[in-house]
Amino acid sequence: MDFSLRLHKGIDNLLINCIGAKPGDSLAIISEQDVSDYYSTTLDSVIAARARAQLLEVHLLATPILEAVNIFPDEIHQVIESTDHTLFLSRIGDQIRFSELGNTGSITICHALDEESFATSFCSAHYEFFMLLRRRVDAAVFGGKEITIRCASGTLLNGVSAEEVLGATINDVTIKRFPLSVFRPIPANTFSGKIALTRWLAPTNSRIYEPEAVLIEGVVFALVENGRIIDFDGASGEVDKVRAHYKFVADKFNIQADLIHSWHAGIHPQNGYFGTATDNLARWAGSTFGNPRYLHLHTCGDYPPGEICMSVFDPTVTVDGVDLWRDGRFIFADSTEIKALQSDYPGMQKLFENPIMEYGLD
Repeated sequence: MDFSLRLHKGIDNLLINCIGAKPGDSLAIISEQDVSDYYSTTLDSVIAARARAQLLEVHLLATPILEAVNIFPDEIHQVIESTDHTLFLSRIGDQIRFSELGNTGSITICHALDEESFATSFCSAHYEFFMLLRRRVDAAVFGGKEITIRCASGTLLNGVSAEEVLGATINDVTIKRFPLSVFRPIPANTFSGKIALTRWLAPTNSRIYEPEAVLIEGVVFALVENGRIIDFDGASGEVDKVRAHYKFVADKFNIQADLIHSWHAGIHPQNGYFGTATDNLARWAGSTFGNPRYLHLHTCGDYPPGEICMSVFDPTVTVDGVDLWRDGRFIFADSTEIKALQSDYPGMQKLFENPIMEYGLD
């Protein structure tokens, strides 16, 4: 299949299976004004052209990036209220994703950042399948389950998941995410142990700030008791860098530096990355969090997703004594239950049998 056909397949999955747009519906596409290092600057027009071919009425709007957004600016709010569907190719969608939005049409934030990503199975794999998969993962991890997180660098974190009634209507954000690549975050307030911090601390894209990340040499351990960071341990220079970054971000936004709000891991085997993470960690963190080789924790702030992302690479996640992820492999997808679900979607099993291993790490 040539590039344009693969590209259209990914866009159609977004428009039809995720957004639910029908011929005659209106669609607003909101992009980032005068920003060229995050989303592709042509992606909005490419999606718009395909949407018009699907007989949608399309409106394009470019808006500035703001440091922090709690409510939509008037210009965006007016567009949302007058449009059937709104698609964010903008980090404003990420910033607002946990806010109450009232009665509006559908709102979607796109985490595929360029045409190359849309032409891969990350975007063309049926959205409905990942909705159903996510619910099954939620059911497997929530409900007072005993959970252990480990990694080869020394992470050892133990806790109990929240006791919650699960259902199709429960969601962790107020807008849709495309592609859908993670389960609902598990509150971290019962988790204790140590987290091996390697490579970097990354931003969560909740707010925009500089410097947005810290590179880590070797391993720094975050020592955790009931969801709070009580200390850092490691080489003194690296520990000092980590502490200074937490203090900088906490002081800037007047938030709690020591709090770990929640965590989750990736469930999409085709979530890759075109590029090297350290070239733009905000871009990497905003688009690759769904790879099963990656688990991240939302820290620094008593709200989701916090402001600093702790990364655990190639995690093993054990739930009530059963590994659901093992050394970065999403083995829950090999269960009889998920194999049966895969069989309902042609080609899906192959995507899980051949996961993307490269996702921007050096």
